[in-house]
Amino acid sequence: MINPEDQRYVLSKLKACIEGSIIADVECRIEREGNQRWLMITPFLANENEDSLLIGQAEDITSIKEKTEILNRHNNKKNSILNILAHDLAGPIGAIGNIATLLAKDTKELKSPSVDRYIDFINKISKSSIKLIRDFLDQEFLESADVHLLKVRTELIDKIRSTTQHYFEMQNELKIKFSCHSNKDTVFAEIDEDKFMQVINNLISNALKFTPDGGNIDIYVKESKKEILLSIADTGIGIPEKYHATLFDKFSAARRSGLKGEHSTGLGMSIIKTIVEWHEGKIWFESQENKGTTFYIQIPKA
Repeated sequence: MINPEDQRYVLSKLKACIEGSIIADVECRIEREGNQRWLMITPFLANENEDSLLIGQAEDITSIKEKTEILNRHNNKKNSILNILAHDLAGPIGAIGNIATLLAKDTKELKSPSVDRYIDFINKISKSSIKLIRDFLDQEFLESADVHLLKVRTELIDKIRSTTQHYFEMQNELKIKFSCHSNKDTVFAEIDEDKFMQVINNLISNALKFTPDGGNIDIYVKESKKEILLSIADTGIGIPEKYHATLFDKFSAARRSGLKGEHSTGLGMSIIKTIVEWHEGKIWFESQENKGTTFYIQIPKA
């Protein structure tokens, strides 16, 4: 009755339990008469004399999984929309502020207090608006990271595609071409969906900041025997070599404004590295100036 995609996983947990490991919260799908339900199984191995008995309990968590999926879908949508808004709003607002500064120089000779006052007002509103966007996004990311992990077995390909859907839908408006590929149709990993997708969103957001119009952002998922390797590659301006060694440091000197004036606190990469390490993974990158950057995330298979 166990879904074919879950059978190998369930068998590995069964083997570990029989060999004496403590196993808990085995999530899998069962199918009966065309209906699919989610179970959470907690098995125990009871040994008496030379006899062994596998006992335990199974809880139907279908409704919980469905509600969690809806919440995660809305959260992913929120994160991607926030990143797109930051890209689309902060850039033009920053440009307005820069134009106002240039205008102030050109109108200086007019010696008009009202013109000077209006230009100063435009400048202040621009800076205030950008600061509001920056503070909001920084707070969102920090609050998301500052929570304990809740790892569940997740089909990664579908999760990444649903997370990045809004970027694909807005390719024309963003003037960036997106792609997402994998060497397998389905790839399972044990992740905290909210935090791990926040990492993906943040890396895409950074790629957007530093990729000029007409560029590409490509996501690739590769499953091997023991690991899963994700890459997010862009054709942007690249990271100067002098910043390579300190990129993942807190408040790194590598923080730069985006091509359209988007802000960076320098905290993002440090938090991303922490979240990846919480997943028993590692993150690194390859980059060449004016050729692009590729970030790699490696995590264990479920």
